[in-house]
Order: sequence, then C-alpha cells, then structure tokens
Amino acid sequence: MALTVLSTHLYPLENALEHHADRFELLQDGSTAILRRGQPFYLGIKFNRPLDKVMDIVRIVFVTGPAPAPAKGTSAALIIKEKPELVQDKWDARFSNITGSTITVQVQIPPYAPVSVWKIIVHTARKGAAGVNQHQIETPVYVLFNPWCSSDSVHMNDEDQLNEYVLNDNGKVWQGTYKEPKGYQWFFGQFEAVVLPSIMMLLDRSSIPHQDRADPVKMARTISAITNNVDDNGLIEGKWDGSFEDGTSPFAWIGSTPIFEEFYNTQLPVKYGQCWVFSGVIVTICRALGLPCRSVTNYMSAHDTNASLTIDTYIDVTGEKLNNHPGSYTNDSCWNFHVWNDVWMDRPDLAHGYGGWQSIDGTPQETSDSMYRCGPAPVEAVRRGEVNVGFDTTFVYTEVRADMCVFKESEDGFWARVKTIPNYVGKLIVTKKIGEEVLPEIEDMEDITEIYKNPYDSPEDKIAVKKAIKVVPIAQEIYDLEDTQVEDVVFKLFDIEKITLGESFKIAISVYNTSPEPRSISIVLSASSILYTGTTIHKLKRSQANIVLKPNQKENIHTYVKPSEYMNKLSAHSLIRITAVANVLTTEQLWNQDDDFVVEKPQLSITLNSQPRLNQPCEATFSFTNPLSVTLTDCTFSVEGPAIHRVIKFRDVLPDEKNVTHREVFTPEKNGSRTVTVSFNSAQINDIKNTITAEVL
Repeated sequence: MALTVLSTHLYPLENALEHHADRFELLQDGSTAILRRGQPFYLGIKFNRPLDKVMDIVRIVFVTGPAPAPAKGTSAALIIKEKPELVQDKWDARFSNITGSTITVQVQIPPYAPVSVWKIIVHTARKGAAGVNQHQIETPVYVLFNPWCSSDSVHMNDEDQLNEYVLNDNGKVWQGTYKEPKGYQWFFGQFEAVVLPSIMMLLDRSSIPHQDRADPVKMARTISAITNNVDDNGLIEGKWDGSFEDGTSPFAWIGSTPIFEEFYNTQLPVKYGQCWVFSGVIVTICRALGLPCRSVTNYMSAHDTNASLTIDTYIDVTGEKLNNHPGSYTNDSCWNFHVWNDVWMDRPDLAHGYGGWQSIDGTPQETSDSMYRCGPAPVEAVRRGEVNVGFDTTFVYTEVRADMCVFKESEDGFWARVKTIPNYVGKLIVTKKIGEEVLPEIEDMEDITEIYKNPYDSPEDKIAVKKAIKVVPIAQEIYDLEDTQVEDVVFKLFDIEKITLGESFKIAISVYNTSPEPRSISIVLSASSILYTGTTIHKLKRSQANIVLKPNQKENIHTYVKPSEYMNKLSAHSLIRITAVANVLTTEQLWNQDDDFVVEKPQLSITLNSQPRLNQPCEATFSFTNPLSVTLTDCTFSVEGPAIHRVIKFRDVLPDEKNVTHREVFTPEKNGSRTVTVSFNSAQINDIKNTITAEVL
C-alpha cells in the first residue's frame, strides 16, 4: 500500500514559544505558523499506515516566491533521516519520534533563509516504485529574522536589548527642541494580527526579489522605501503643508496599528504622515520581522541637497537672506528635529567594524539609486566620517555633523563664503532607554549623540571631518582642504594581547619629535568595550594630555584603566578597544590608532562523578576560580543541551570565596553522545562557561 499523508500538525503555539514568536495574534486560531530562521521546529505527520523506515521515503519541500528554485534559496527539499542532531547552518530534517502511523519531525531552518511566507509540501514515495504522492500543508509559515541566533546576521547578544528592540510593542518617539525634548508614547503593535500580512503585501509591492529577503541589508533598504508612498505605492503618504482634511493629521496618530488596518482594508497608502509617523511604523515593521530597531530623533537636523557636507545659506548684495541659491544650486534646510530609525545587523558586505546600528529613514527627502529611501548607513562610519562606504552615509553624516556655510553676493554678482558656523547641526540625538515601561517626562530618554558624532573639536572629530571632506569634491572646494601635511612627529601605540579579568591595564604611546623645532601636541587616550563586530558598547576611559616636545625628544604617555572602570561593561566576548588620537598643533598633523584585546575570564570546570547511564542519576560538579573581591549576587548556573534547559539559582558568592563549586544531579533521558554547555552568570561577572561531551550508555 502506498504511503499517503492523512493530516499534519505544525504545533504553531509550541514552536512559536521556542522561537520567541508566541505573542503574535495570528497564532491564536492555529491557522498560521510563525518561526524564526536559524532554529529547528517540530512538525507532526499522520500517515495511512505505519512508516517503513527501510522502504518508505518521506520528503519535506519548502517553497516561497513566484518561481521557487534551490539555486535562489527559495526552495528546499529535505529527505527525513535518522540522525542524532540537526546540522544548524543549513536546511535539515530528522525523525524526532515515530509512534505507529504518526511521526514527529524536527526541521532546521538555516540562518540565511529568506524572510517570507513559505509553503510546505510533504512528498511520499516507495523505493523502487514509480510516482510520488504530494500533500500540501495549508498552514502558511512565516519565517522571520532571528536576533537570538548567533549565526543570524541580525544577532543581538543582550537580553535587555532584545526585549526592548524586538519584543517591546510600546515606546516613545521624541519631538520638541534640543533644549526641551518631549517624548510621546507610541504603540508599535508589531504582534497585532494585521501587521505581518500587511508587511508581506508591502514587500510584494516593492522591487525586492524573494531571494534577497534573506539579506537584512537589502531588507532594511526596502523597508525604508516601502514605508512612504513614493515610487512603490507604499504604506504612508507624507504631507507637510498643514492641510489634512482628506485624511488623518500626522499629529493624530498615537500608534501603528490603525495605520496598518487602514492600509490592509483599502490597499491604498494611508494619509498622512510626517517623520515621527514614518519612524513609528518602521519600528513596527522591523520588530515584527525580527530585525532589531529603535526610533531616533536628531535635533537640529540638516537636509543637505547637494552632498556638500554643509548647510548653505545665502545673503544677496542687498543683505537679504535667501531661502536657497538664486540659481537653484542648493535648497538646503535645517529641521528643528527629524526622526529616523536605527536597525541592528552585522555588515559582512563592508569592512570590519561597520556592524551594529545602521540608520534607515522612511521619510522621503532625497532619492537614493533613483528611489526615495535612505540607508542602511553604518552609524560607526558616520561617526568616523567615512562617508564613502555607500548606503547614504554621506547624507546621514551631514544630518548630524554639517557646518553652516554663509555665502554673500558681491557687487559683481560673485558668491563667496564669508563665514562658517561649525557643528551647527546634531545638537542632541536621542532614543528611548531600554526598559519596557514608558516613563514620564524625559526619564526614559537616552542621549546617543556620541554614537553618531565625536565631541566637537576633539581630535577624533577633526579626523572624522577631514576624512569626510577628502572624499567629497564639493566639500573640498568649500573648505579648500590641503591634501598634504607635515608629519614630523612619530607615534606608536603599545599593543595589548590580553589581560585577566580583574587586572588593570595600561594604554600607552610613544611620541618622538623628529623635527628641528619644538612641537606642541594634544593627545587623547581612550578605551571602549566592543562587540566582536567592532561596535562600541561602552566608553570606559578617556584621558587627555598636552605636551611640548623639544627637537629630537622622545616621551611616553600613558593612562591606566582600573577593573572598576570596565568590570560591568563588557560584552559577552569581553573585547576592549584602546584608541590613541594625537594632534600636532603647529603643523595640524593628525594621527590615530586602535588596538583590540580580550579580557580573559576564568574557565568553568565540569566533572562527572560516574559514567552517565540512561535513566540513572549522575552527579556533575561545576567549579571556577573567582577573580573578583566583591560579593557576587543574582548567581545562576545555566545548563543547555539536548532535552536539558535548566537555570539553577545559586547563592551569593562572598568576596573571600575564591573557589566556587556547585553539584547538580541529572538523569539522562536519551542515550548516545550528548553535548552540554554550562554557564555561570551573576550581576558582577557573567558568561563563565564550558562545554562537555559525554557518552550516555
């Protein structure tokens, strides 16, 4: 008898819980499955007879888009096999359980799968026999980005950030002035039933092919475009003239859900929005898709229309200030505030160090590659003045760091720059602080200005400005930048390979004046904790020194960073970057250099008191050497492995307790090779871990 499928079950609620997707309202009636890529899920199949594992062939086929193809990544056919573990970086399937004519299958979604609606088809056949039976599962399967997965390029390793930037459906958008910022509550509602179907409708209207929906860079750029109605009949129509009688005033919206409901019901762009509305709905779209996102407000925001890195204003021969250049050369402006978005992702398409927050903007201001969109521009590239990386980095840089250039008309009609007002824009850049609760006034406002730009006139700022000007021809003409400079002072940063947690470390440089004249030098030494992508997490230390070196004089400059200055500010990878910046005042020589190193944590020791055996208790001992001399609080041991997901609350560790030990009893429920990772975490030190593989007899 041929094997045929009688019914299937996608366990939508159970799978969604494991995939951090259980809050989506679409799941409530069981007609939809929502999963995240980079994770496995379970599928139940009931056949017309018991499965013959030797002769029967069961294949699960996944397809998405109008023309699914394996070469495009929009189709995958998986033969279910018996295997102990799934391969985590590609499509894979294994038998999880077989009971009579019912089987449970575990399927691995690769971390690069397109974010889309997928269909699942079950093929059954028999070895040596012709023909294939097909059973299409009617349940649509939404596959989303997975910021919880370390292999997904949108991975975030901080739970508080994940809770805020992916799961929080309530927040603030900031308006007002930089002297009096005002935050207004906004209900993002990314889990509402209407949101995901609306997003898929918008993506289908865009020009992004289904295979490109695997790439968060291309998706973020598309989200920027489809939020406004220009070019692709997108979500919201912008309007700034104050007349909103034929729609809803931008000031009337307090959340995204009504906007998505109107769009879904009418399939027409919703009237009307301004920048904070565009930003609010982008948060909804991104968080619904699993792309970490936040709303960002820039006070005194430049709109540079000719990519000159400046905001230009013109005064004619009579002394009248003009709105723009009389020959329509520019029409620059400076907004009291402007709201856009940051999205979080790695950037393997760019040089190292550009991962982390990326700026996108749904407000239609300027075209980018012939469409109204902006980003994703790496915020770190904006801060460094490296505006030649593409993705509208020049535009975002100017928004936050432009100088105001005043041009005056002479009697003979010649326009000349007469004054530059430096650092005119980007007075304050803010977002909502991490925390699910929306607080009154400005208690939940986070100042992120220094993520976007260096302190004005600091050595780092001067370097960033010069870098930007060097690659923008119009800016070179305005600033008359000299391409060469005297470099007669030699600098060297002393590298650090690694330190042990709890140790101080020294940031040191040597300075050598090779010139026959004295040199006055300003030096800044700093340290920051960073992610492995190079993105700054915390600024740990900044020390500035001003020295005068005689001709041929050498000198070493250093500063120390104490454990208390970095202990609670490390990323999971415990990376620190030290930076030295020097400015030779006489010659304007600028120099800077970075060095990254690891803060080594003690390793956890895991020992077993006996050979693990199926269904028999086995005691494990966890221990490590405590490097700190403070009380460790909120201590836990986390144990993760096949069928083991345990968090063990542990007592406080006293300052004089150097050898920390805990014993735990486990009862293996499956035999074979088992790999388990154990991690110790506390409020003062975390991610002390190790992995053990043992054979369960």
